[in-house]
Amino acid sequence: MFNKLNQNSRDKKAHFKRQVFLGAASAPIAVVLATGSMQAFAQEGVERVEAEAEASKVEQTIIVTGSRIKNANLVSPSPVTTVGADQIQARGTVRVEDMLNTLPQVSPSEGAGRANEAAGTANVDLRGLGAERTLVLVDGRRMPYGSPVSAPADLNQIPSMLVERVEVLTGGASAVYGADAVAGVVNFIMKDDFEGVMADVQIGAFQTANSNNRIEQTLRAYDQPIPGSTMDGESIDVNLVFGLNGDDGRGNITGYFNWKKQNEVLQGERVSSACALGYSNDTFTCGGSGTTNPGQFTSFGGGDVPFSFTLAEGGGIRDYNPDTDTYNYAPLNHFIRPNERFSFGAMGHYDLTDAVELYGSFAFTNDLTTAQIAPAGNFFQTKTINCDNPFLTDEMVQVICLNNGYSPTAADLEDRVAPLQIGRRNVEGGGRQNETEHTSFKVLGGFRGDLGSAWSYDVYGQYSKVMYSDSAANFFNLDKVANALEVRIDPDTGAPACQVAIDGTDPSCVPYNVFELGGVTQEALDYVQTPGFREGEVTQEIYSAVLTGDLTEYGLVMPWAETGIQTVFGAEYRDEYLVQTNDALTREGKLGTARADVEGGISVYEFFTEVQVPLVESRPGIEELAINGAYRFSDYYETTGTQSTYALGLTYAPVSDYRFRAQYQRATRSPNPIELYAPQSPFEFTLPVNANGLYDPCAGANPARTFEECARTGVTAAQYGNIADNPAAQFRNISGGNPDLDVESSDTYTIGMVASPGFIPGLNVSVDYFSIKVEDFIGSVPEEQALNQCLTTADEFFCGLINRGSNGELWASEDAFVIATKLNTGSLETSGIDVSANYAFDIGSYGSLRVDYLATFLHALDKEPLPGLDIIECAGYFASTNASCGTSKPEYRHNIPVTWTTPWGDLTARATWRHIGSVDLIGSTASNANTVLDARDYLDLSLRATVRDGVGVRFGVNNVFDKNPPVSTNVGSAGGSFGNGNTFPQAYDALGRYIFAGVNVKF
Repeated sequence: MFNKLNQNSRDKKAHFKRQVFLGAASAPIAVVLATGSMQAFAQEGVERVEAEAEASKVEQTIIVTGSRIKNANLVSPSPVTTVGADQIQARGTVRVEDMLNTLPQVSPSEGAGRANEAAGTANVDLRGLGAERTLVLVDGRRMPYGSPVSAPADLNQIPSMLVERVEVLTGGASAVYGADAVAGVVNFIMKDDFEGVMADVQIGAFQTANSNNRIEQTLRAYDQPIPGSTMDGESIDVNLVFGLNGDDGRGNITGYFNWKKQNEVLQGERVSSACALGYSNDTFTCGGSGTTNPGQFTSFGGGDVPFSFTLAEGGGIRDYNPDTDTYNYAPLNHFIRPNERFSFGAMGHYDLTDAVELYGSFAFTNDLTTAQIAPAGNFFQTKTINCDNPFLTDEMVQVICLNNGYSPTAADLEDRVAPLQIGRRNVEGGGRQNETEHTSFKVLGGFRGDLGSAWSYDVYGQYSKVMYSDSAANFFNLDKVANALEVRIDPDTGAPACQVAIDGTDPSCVPYNVFELGGVTQEALDYVQTPGFREGEVTQEIYSAVLTGDLTEYGLVMPWAETGIQTVFGAEYRDEYLVQTNDALTREGKLGTARADVEGGISVYEFFTEVQVPLVESRPGIEELAINGAYRFSDYYETTGTQSTYALGLTYAPVSDYRFRAQYQRATRSPNPIELYAPQSPFEFTLPVNANGLYDPCAGANPARTFEECARTGVTAAQYGNIADNPAAQFRNISGGNPDLDVESSDTYTIGMVASPGFIPGLNVSVDYFSIKVEDFIGSVPEEQALNQCLTTADEFFCGLINRGSNGELWASEDAFVIATKLNTGSLETSGIDVSANYAFDIGSYGSLRVDYLATFLHALDKEPLPGLDIIECAGYFASTNASCGTSKPEYRHNIPVTWTTPWGDLTARATWRHIGSVDLIGSTASNANTVLDARDYLDLSLRATVRDGVGVRFGVNNVFDKNPPVSTNVGSAGGSFGNGNTFPQAYDALGRYIFAGVNVKF
C-alpha cells in the first residue's frame, strides 16, 4: 500500500541530515570523553566539588515533567506520580514494565508474560487507552518506535539501574511533547552525575506451592498432570556503573554495562494454567483445540453423509467427541519467556564556557527472547484427500469417499479426490518457537547554556535505530503438507510415495501418514517443517531547539506578583521510519498466519511555545495565583497534514500549605506507520462462550441464535445446526492498516488539590480528578460487536463485515473471516480520581516510619465502537479482546508501601500492600467463577542494609502468600487482550511468589 515517492531524494536528504547530525553529536561526546580522560587521575578536587554541588542545590532550577519551563518553584498543574530508585530496588525489578504495572494508573500491556503473537517488546499503557497513546521519554526526549511490528516504545532499552526516578504524568501532553501523549507521559530521569565505581548483582526466582483445589480437581477429572511445588524462572541482573567528575566540576562522564538473563516458565508448570480451561455446568473443564492428536478428520457438516472421526487407540476409527478429544495446548506455552539482554552506554556533559555546556550520550542494547506456543499442525488448512491414498483404511474410504459419492478407482485422478479437512497436531515436532532479537542504539549530542541572566537555550540532535529479527521454527509449510498428504503407490517401487515425487514435481517429498497411530516419521517432519524469518528496522531522527526565558528583569511582572512571566519557544523536526519484511512463505501464510510486509514513515515539523504568568503572589488569601498555557503547531506534511494542540492551566494557593490546580489540554495523535501502511491479512480473534457452551452463536446442533438471525450473517438453511464451532474460541479476521486514517484528538480535564498541612508535619496529600475523551479513535470494529449487531439489527454495514466459509464456519476456511481493518471509529472516554498521600514520622528510638498511599478510583472507561452505537462500559469489567475491554479494568486499585528506617546500621524494611479490585466479564448475565475475576491483595516485603562502607545488601519477597491469579476461559490470547494461561499475567502475579537478593558495592 505504501508508495515510496522520490526515494532517491529521500535517501539523499536523510544522508545529509545524518552527516550534519553526526557532526553535531560527535563533537560534544568527543569533548566530554577527552575531558574525562585528561582528568582520570585528578582526584584531589573530588571532595570540594561534591561540597560545592551540595551547597548549590538550593539555587538550581528544575524542569517538571509536563512543562519545559525551568522554575524551582513550579508545581505542575497536572498530576505527576514519581517513583524513585529506592522503590524500584525494593521490588527487585528486573523488568521495568513489571514495576510500572503495579501503578494504579497503568493498564497492563505487552511484556514478558506474553507468548502467542509476542512482539518481544515491553510497553506501558496509561489509563487503558492503549500503549500507542502513551509517550515514553528519557530525560525529556522521546524514545523511538519499539519495533517494526509494534510501534509503542520498548522499555527493554532502558537501563533500570541508571534510573534516578520515573515521573508519570497522566493526561494529554501533546502541546509540550508532541504526538502520542494522548493518555500521558512516562519520563525516565537518568543519573548523569555519578562518580566512582558501582557493581550490583541481583538474583531472583519464582516459588509456588501450586495449590488450587478447584483446578486440581479439574486436572484429575481430565487425566492431566498436576504440577507440584516448584522454584523456577530464575533470573540474574548484573550492573556495572562508573563515573568521573573532572576539571574542578566542570564535567562528568557516566558509563554503564548491564547483563540480564531470565529463564523460562511454561504454563504446564503452574496449576492455574496447566490446561486450557473450558467451562460447563458451573464447573471448569479441560478444553483446548479441535486440532488435536491423533487428529480430527471431518467434513464440517458437508457432503451427503457428514462425518467427524478420530483414530481409536485399539485401531480403526471412532466418532470425534469435542468434549473429550480436544488437544490441551497449554502446557508447552511460555508463561514467561526466556530472555537475555545486555546493554552499555555512556553520557557526559562539559562546561565549555560559562555560557556553553556540551552534552552527549550513546546507548546500545541487544535483547534476545524466545516465545514458544503449542505445536504446529494441519489446522484444517488442507481441504481434500485422494481416495486411493494407501494409508486410508477400508473404513476410512467408506466414511470419507464412498458414502459421499467418491470412488478410489475412478478413471480420472481428479474424480478420486474427496472433501476432507484434517485437524492434526504436530506433537512429534514440538512447540512452535519464535526467536526475536532487538538490537538498538541511540546517539545524542547537543549544546545548552545561558544567554545572559534572562534566557537559556538547548539545541540537540538525536538518532536512534532499532534492528529486528524473528526466526520461526517448527512451523509447517502448508504447500508441503498438501504434497505429503497426496500419496499413491509408486509404480516403480510398489511403495507409498507422494504424487509430486512420482511425477517428478518434487522428488524430495516424503509421505505424511496421519491416518495411523505412530505413522509420522522423522523424514516426513524434515520435509513438512520449514523455518520462517522476518526482519526489519526502525529509525528515528530528531532535531530540536528550545529557548527559555524569565522576563522578570524586563519588568514583565504582574502588579500583584513578584515573579515575572516565563516563556518557552521551540522548534523541532522529527522523522520516524520503519520497514519490516518477511520471507515468501511467511508473507503468503504458508507457515500459518500470513505476515504482511510493512513499510512507511512519519515526518513532522513543529513549533511550540509555553508561558507561565504569576498573577498574584504573597498576598492575604492568595499565596500564589498563576496561569499557564502551551501551544504547538505540527505539520505532518506527508500524511495527515497540519494540526494544533494547546493547554491552559491554573494554580491557586490561598496559603503555602494548600494548592489547587486545574488544567485543560487538547491533544492529538497522528497514526503511526503500522496503522497506516500494514497490508490487510488474516489474523485471529476470540469470542466469549454462549449459553449453549459454544463460542460461535450460530454453531452446533442447537445454536444460541435463531436461523433468521444467523441467516443475516450468511448461514444457509442446510448449514444451520451443522456448523462446526472452534473449541479454542479462535476465529479468523482480516486486519491491517488504512492509509486514509485521520488524526485522533482528545480533551483532558484535570482538577485537584495538593495539601501539606502545617499542623500535621510530614503529611502530604494530593487528590486529582481526571477526564479524558479521545475522538476519532483509531481502531477497528470489534468482531464480536460486528457479529452481534448483524445478528440483532440486520444492519448492512455490520453484516457486510461477516464472511462465513463454505461450511458456514468462521475459522476453518480461507474464505471465513470478519473484517477488522483499521479506521477512525468512535470515541474512548475515561474518568476517575487519583489519590496520593504520604506521611512520615519518628517513632522515638526505633527510627522513623513513612506510609505512602497511591490509589485510582476508576469512574468510567467507555468505548463507543462507532458513532451512534451503544457504549461499551469497561470500568469494572474485562473481556477476551482489547477491541471490547481486554485486560482487567478494576474500579479501584491501590499501593500502600510502609517503610521503616531503623536506627541500626542503615537497615530499612518495607512492606507493600497491593490491591486489585474484582472485575466482571463484559456482557455476561451470570455471576460465577468463569465470569468474575476476584479481587487480589498482595503483600510484598523487602529489607535493605549497609553491611560495611560501600557495601549494601537487599532481600525481598513479592506476593508473600503465594496468591494464585484469578482465572477464566474468557481472558483471550488474541486481539490485544494480553491474556495468557487463563489469566492476565501482566495484571496479576501469575507465577507465585518472587524471591530476590542483591548486593551493591561502591568504591
